[in-house]
Amino acid sequence: MHYATVCEGSVNSITTRVLHKYLERLQNAIFRNSIDYMKLRTRSLRQKIFFGYVSGVAVVFAFVLLSWNNLNNTQEMVSSGEAVSSFFDATLEIRRFEKNFFLYRTGEDYRELNGYIREAQDLLGRKEFYLFTSPEVVDNLSQDLRDYSDLLKTDAGIIDPVQKQVLEGQIREKGKDIVTTAEMISNDRDVIAGNYLQSAKQQVISGVVLILVAGLAGGLFFYDKAVKPLSVLEKHMQRIADGEFSLIPARFDDRELVSLKAAFNKMLIELQERQQYLVESEKFASLGTLVFGVAHELNNPLSNIFTSSQILKEEMRDDNLEYKMELIDQIEAETARARDVVTSLLDFSRTKQNGTFSLDKAIDQTIRFIKAEIPAQIRISTAMPENLQVYGDRQQIQQMILNLIKNAVDAIKGEGTISISASRAGEKGEMVEIHVRDNGAGMGPETLSKIFDPFFTSKKKGYGLGLFVVHNVVEKHGGIVDVDSQPGMGTTFIIQLPAREPKT
Repeated sequence: MHYATVCEGSVNSITTRVLHKYLERLQNAIFRNSIDYMKLRTRSLRQKIFFGYVSGVAVVFAFVLLSWNNLNNTQEMVSSGEAVSSFFDATLEIRRFEKNFFLYRTGEDYRELNGYIREAQDLLGRKEFYLFTSPEVVDNLSQDLRDYSDLLKTDAGIIDPVQKQVLEGQIREKGKDIVTTAEMISNDRDVIAGNYLQSAKQQVISGVVLILVAGLAGGLFFYDKAVKPLSVLEKHMQRIADGEFSLIPARFDDRELVSLKAAFNKMLIELQERQQYLVESEKFASLGTLVFGVAHELNNPLSNIFTSSQILKEEMRDDNLEYKMELIDQIEAETARARDVVTSLLDFSRTKQNGTFSLDKAIDQTIRFIKAEIPAQIRISTAMPENLQVYGDRQQIQQMILNLIKNAVDAIKGEGTISISASRAGEKGEMVEIHVRDNGAGMGPETLSKIFDPFFTSKKKGYGLGLFVVHNVVEKHGGIVDVDSQPGMGTTFIIQLPAREPKT
C-alpha cells in the first residue's frame, strides 16, 4: 500500500511538472504576443515626452525671439527719440541765438543761428521722425525752417528800421511756430515711447505667463503620463514587498508602461510559482522531520518486539507459561504502539480536508514526531483541556504547530522550556486560543515587524518560510495570529482558530 502511494505520488509529480512546463511556454507566448500587439496599438510615452520637450523649446524660442524683437524696437525707439530731442534742442538754440542776434546784431550770433538752422534741417531729414509724427507735419516744419532761413537773409539786407521791425516780428513768429511744432513732436515722442514700452512690458509678461502655463501643463502631462503610473507601480511593489503577490490591475495607455506592466506581471506570476515551490519544500522539510520522528518512534517498539521474539524463541522449550504470556503481551503492546505511530503518520499525510478534531491529541502527535530532533536540554510542556475541539485542516494545523516548535527550538540557546497551552476564547466560546511560549532570545520591534514576511530570516540557514506558512495557515482558517516578544524575555505566539465550522 505504501509503495503504491509513493508511485502514485511520483506519477502525479511528473504529470504536474510536464503540465507546468506546457503552461509556462503557453504563458510566455501569450505575454510576447500581447506585448507585440499592445506595442502596435498603444502610443509611446517617449514620443509624447519628446513632443512635449520640442513644444517647450519652441515656446521658449518664440519668447526669446519676441524679447529680442522688443529690444531691437526699443533700441530703435531710443535712437529715434534722441533725434527728436536733438531737433527740439536745436530749435531752442535757434530761438536763443535769434534773441541775441536781434539784441546785439553780431556776426557771431548770426553764424550760430544759421548753424543751428542747418542742424535742425539735417535732423528733420532723418526717417525716425515719421515714427512720432505724420509726413505732413514734417513737410510743413521743413518749409517753416526754409522760410525762417529766408527771412533771416532778407532781414540782413534791409536798412529801413520800420521794415526791420516788421520782418523781425515775422521771424520771431515763425521761430515760435517752429519751436511749438518741435515741442509737440517731442511730447508725442514721449507718449508714443511710453505706450510702446508699456506694450513691450505687457508682451514680456504675457510671454512669461505663457511659459509658466506651458510649464504647468507640461508638468501635469508628465505627472499624469509618467509619475502617476510609476507611483502606481511603486505602491504595488510595496504591497509585493509586504507579501501580497497580486497582479497589477491598472491600465496604461503608453507602450513603455504597458510593456513594464506586462513584465512586472510576468515576474509576479513566476514569483508566485517559485514561492509556492518553496512553501511546498518547507512542507516537505516538515514531512522529513516527521518521518525522522516516525522512524525514531518505530525503532523502539520494533527493537522491543525483536528482543521479545528472540527471548520467546529461546524459552519455547521451557514450561514457564506465565513468562511466555508476558513476552507475548509485550509484543502486542509494542505492535499497537507501532500501529499508533503509523496511524498518526497516515492522519498527517491524509488529503486536505476541513473538519472538527481534537486539538490536544493532534498536538501530542506532533510533539511525539518532532521529539527526536529536540535537544535533550529543552523541555516541552502542554496544558489544555482534554478533547478540546477545533475546526480546520488537521494536517495544516499540525504543520503550523510543528513550525512554531521548531522556531522556538532555534530561539533557545542551551537549556530552555517550550510550553503549549490552549483554551476556549470568544464571547460564546466560538474560538480556540493557542499559546506557544519559549524562554529564548526574544525579538526586537524591527524583527517583529518582518517575521511573517516570506524569505525573511535571522538564521544562517533556511528559506525564511516557516512563520510565513504559519501566517498563511491561520489566515486560511479565518483565525488571527499575534506575537509578544522582547529581547532576552522570550517569545509568545498567540493564535486563535475557529472551534466549529463557520456558518455560511
